[in-house]
Amino acid sequence: MRIVKYILPALSAFAVYAIWIFSRDNGLFELVDQSILAKTLPGTKEPLRTIYAGIEAVDSTLTLLGAFFWTVFDGSNPSLTLQAINFSGSLGAAWVLVVLESWRNANSWSIISLSSIDGVLAQLATYAFATPLYFSFQLWLSPIVGAPSARAIAVPPVILNAIPLVFLIAYHVPSLLMVLPTPQFLSYDQKQLVVAIWQPWPIYVAVLLTTVYVVLSPFASKEKANSPIVLRRAFRRVYFFAFASASVTYVASVVLSLSASLVPVLFSEKYAAALHHNAVFGLTFPWKYSTLRVQSVTEGVHIFLQWDWLIGSVGVLLWAISMYVSAHKKILGKVGWTSLVVKLVNLALLAGPVAAAVELIWERDELLLEVAIKEDVVKEAMQKALRSESPAIPEKAKTRKEKS
Repeated sequence: MRIVKYILPALSAFAVYAIWIFSRDNGLFELVDQSILAKTLPGTKEPLRTIYAGIEAVDSTLTLLGAFFWTVFDGSNPSLTLQAINFSGSLGAAWVLVVLESWRNANSWSIISLSSIDGVLAQLATYAFATPLYFSFQLWLSPIVGAPSARAIAVPPVILNAIPLVFLIAYHVPSLLMVLPTPQFLSYDQKQLVVAIWQPWPIYVAVLLTTVYVVLSPFASKEKANSPIVLRRAFRRVYFFAFASASVTYVASVVLSLSASLVPVLFSEKYAAALHHNAVFGLTFPWKYSTLRVQSVTEGVHIFLQWDWLIGSVGVLLWAISMYVSAHKKILGKVGWTSLVVKLVNLALLAGPVAAAVELIWERDELLLEVAIKEDVVKEAMQKALRSESPAIPEKAKTRKEKS
């Protein structure tokens, strides 16, 4: 699927239009600027924190992000909060795939290995812009695309074993802290600080994994590091973690929104309307609503994040399909298109597009590792056969040889 390497940059370009240009035109950025000038949190009279590191460039960036993200988790808009919960799981799982690519053997010391740079770009320029762009580079530059093999996709086992814990510490726990209500659990100032601390989480992930590798790799067994059986076991844990991260938040969001749509009597009138499926996931098309002016930062941020999640997640899924198809054509000589389409539809609808992407890359790796395991079995059997066929040295000859 060579066309995907052209589609992904186009998705990044579309993100600029659907997210950045539309947010400028609908008045979101103007409302955020007004909040910053007034030094108050959007929708409140509480003070907006403007000093973090004492460095103007850093402080101004974190102030802007603080005003923007405040509305996501302040609880004032349930539909936005539910969409953000869904987004958080997808983002974490997608980033597991990015991190895996950055550590794969075939991608070492290439631009693909610099996941932290793309992480900063994702935080500042959106997931929808940065992630398709990263995976387009992968399709253009990675040797894995043209020559998939167990050796090419290998990741150090110490990294694979550390990924779930590192993501929990660097991403999931800070994300959960942002959900804590104010002022019951966190003061307004403390929550803004939590939001600021959360921002560079891709850098935390990169630094922690690099530290783990530097400290633990000298003690790791080289034999185990090259064993496809060991790699398969470690990969399975990582993919299960990523699949759960994406699917649990997606399923929870969809079930809750569909419940509010189909059985509204379960909710109060306010929440039945706010959690309605269309309110949470319904898109506002920029070409259809070109004259729209949002009435609040909350409304604008919701539209912003809807497009951010959709474009970024579609990009991840298209890349995964491309890698899956490439490996199956190289190894099996064919692709079962009917079963693949059925699988994609079911997974995307029931577990979410990013969970579907995780599943495809998981299956791709399983295929390549299974081939390597079978090759090792055959090689070991041949070595045993050769040893059994080689003539044994008679005992007397051994004795004469030792005496001489």
